[in-house]
Amino acid sequence: MEENEHLQQPAELAARFINHTSRHIFLTGKAGTGKTTFLRNIIAKTHKRAVIVAPTGIAAINASGVTIHSLFQLPFGAFVPRIVPGQILPSGVPYNTPKSLVRHLSMNAIKRRILLDMELLVIDEVSMLRADLLDAIDFVLRFVRKNNHHFGGVQMLFIGDLYQLPPVVKNQEQELLSKFYQSPFFFDALSLKPNPPIYIELEKIYRQSDQVFVDLLNNLRNNITTEQDIALLKQHYQANFKPDLNDNYITLTTHNSKADAMNRSSLNELKGKSYFYQATIDKEFAESAYPIEKTLELKVGAQVMFVKNDPKGEQRFFNGKLAVVSKLGDDFIEVLPEGNKYPIVIEQYAWKNIRYTTNKHTNEIEEEEIGTFTQYPLKLAWAITVHKSQGLTFDRAIVDIGDAFAPGQIYVALSRLRSLDGLILTSNLNSRGLKADQNVAYYSRTKDQQESLHSQITKEAELFLKQLLVQAFDFTLLDNFVYEHVFSYSKDEKRSIKQTHLSWAVKLQQELMAAKVHADKFLKQIDKWIQSGQTSDLSHMIERSTAAGNYFSPILVAQSAAVFEHIETVKQQKQTKEYLYELIDLEAMFYEQFKKIVRANAMLKAKANNEDIGKDDLNELYGLAKREEQMRRAYSLPNKEELERAGDEQKPRSKKKVVKEKQPKVDTKEVTLALFKEGKTPTEIALERKMTRGTIEGHLAHYIVKQEISADKVISKQKLEVLLNAIRDLKSVKLNEIRDHVGKAYDFGEIKIAIAAFMAEGE
Repeated sequence: MEENEHLQQPAELAARFINHTSRHIFLTGKAGTGKTTFLRNIIAKTHKRAVIVAPTGIAAINASGVTIHSLFQLPFGAFVPRIVPGQILPSGVPYNTPKSLVRHLSMNAIKRRILLDMELLVIDEVSMLRADLLDAIDFVLRFVRKNNHHFGGVQMLFIGDLYQLPPVVKNQEQELLSKFYQSPFFFDALSLKPNPPIYIELEKIYRQSDQVFVDLLNNLRNNITTEQDIALLKQHYQANFKPDLNDNYITLTTHNSKADAMNRSSLNELKGKSYFYQATIDKEFAESAYPIEKTLELKVGAQVMFVKNDPKGEQRFFNGKLAVVSKLGDDFIEVLPEGNKYPIVIEQYAWKNIRYTTNKHTNEIEEEEIGTFTQYPLKLAWAITVHKSQGLTFDRAIVDIGDAFAPGQIYVALSRLRSLDGLILTSNLNSRGLKADQNVAYYSRTKDQQESLHSQITKEAELFLKQLLVQAFDFTLLDNFVYEHVFSYSKDEKRSIKQTHLSWAVKLQQELMAAKVHADKFLKQIDKWIQSGQTSDLSHMIERSTAAGNYFSPILVAQSAAVFEHIETVKQQKQTKEYLYELIDLEAMFYEQFKKIVRANAMLKAKANNEDIGKDDLNELYGLAKREEQMRRAYSLPNKEELERAGDEQKPRSKKKVVKEKQPKVDTKEVTLALFKEGKTPTEIALERKMTRGTIEGHLAHYIVKQEISADKVISKQKLEVLLNAIRDLKSVKLNEIRDHVGKAYDFGEIKIAIAAFMAEGE
């Protein structure tokens, strides 16, 4: 019972859905319910690799993320998800299609790696996110990740209040988008239709405590404003109200020009000297993302507003708190915050512009600071637009939005106030601005129609756990990567040095193939456990998975160590920089497989003990300290003198006896070859040897390269010809690229055979 009551807390439920499932989530809530606080907490604690994006530059800076367009390299303009033959689209409206997006995707390796590694994508201020932009994100993720699941298998977390600012659709785009979308809101994106996000609403309001005011705001949100509500608002109507400059009122209006004019006029009314404070901009920081004005003009007596919380954590002020300038100098500002007895001296604050990168030591996604905007965190605040007031809290405000141009703007403006006592309305209410968008009101009923969140999370958490276990012990991706790596040791003149290390790579591949045989057997055990329907009893699977982890983890760690050791050997040779980076990428694949096993077992035990597991817990299990030392050594390339000295040492001495390398023992491939020569098919050999067909085909590929057997004896001549043509056209032996080109009618084992035949042709 206690657990059920605990689960009823929306923020806790949302965190559990993020950490224990792969379901998409829409986290919403009225103004002041703590959405921003939730975002900060989840990013700090989740074990998933997360990235934050927002529709605009300012929203991205405020959310400590990046813009959607910059991360996904999306061109501006509408996105048409598909064009039906014969369909007539409006002329004169520029738009993008999946094909045109591909032409824009010239991502560098780091950005591509981020999209490949990402597990959780957070989109903040989602009320402004257009449906077509979300579909463009879906397309890019599927394309880059080579994964046709929605959003390429990435979990989506949408955060925002749909009753606030809506998406912007230009007049000429409206007709075009209406042919594909029911509305411009994100929830009508085609990519969400097969798997809509669960709807979680934060309900406890931290801003307002006046129940009458709370009820009024709820009615505005839900399009059920009553005559009593209108009458209540009219009590606060004062058409010609003009406060004294010292009354600490802030005016909320609809347009930037109106707010700027009011602030300029009020500043001019003050006597005294103006002081000008210039922001310091370091490195990259786009002007469109400036959080406040680059030049701040102030006078003693000016009404200002803090635009950040107190960075010292002393809660002397918070974002949206009003203050009056009490003293100014060329290099200092002193203000008296509203409600304070004593003035405080304000220090400059540095806003960070970040980009995401991958930590080359841990392979985790991290933020990299690429620029800063340093300025006093203040702005003139006799007036502000409703748009820029989002997230702020005021004790007293003059609301001048009779010409509200977007549905719900009046709700946004009123919800900034703590209570009705501080409200002054200076214009009659516009019915359009009073009502919320009908599409939003309709979508909001999703909350009432969806299945109980508690029952959903029980099912989804079980599915997620199964998925983690399968990924942990499925070595297919690792096997394919190593396979491609071995076949990259060509006899190209530029790779002559690399070619000398072919035997080392083959040995590594053979060890992995042997481990994969056992991993495939354990996958069958996991499948039986899942099929048995007894997954609620975790004790048996924990025992088996722990034993499997104890078996496979040392193997992966040893293979990782072997790559590191080989890196140190290769460093002693000249012209091997490119090869060294290939080896670092190779090691990362072994490390990632090791991490998958560690995380799956940790999540399994946490589930059994009804505990949560966070980022710090997993980092400790990953043994990051040792790995960072290994990676530092791997990246420290020797200088020219060291290479020359090492080269001299490697020259054979005339009198020194050269010790021949011992011949390897007969391995499992030879057994496969003997059975194949007896006339058995790869499938029959796999059944007899209790191995997967892919493993057997890997054995046969080895002998195809050596021209001991013919590829058309393993797969049909027709399939072989199609695959060879694809390899020649693509000029690539990457399995995924070839598979994408020829389609799913060809499996990876068949592609490996064709690659082997191609390599044999070049002998």
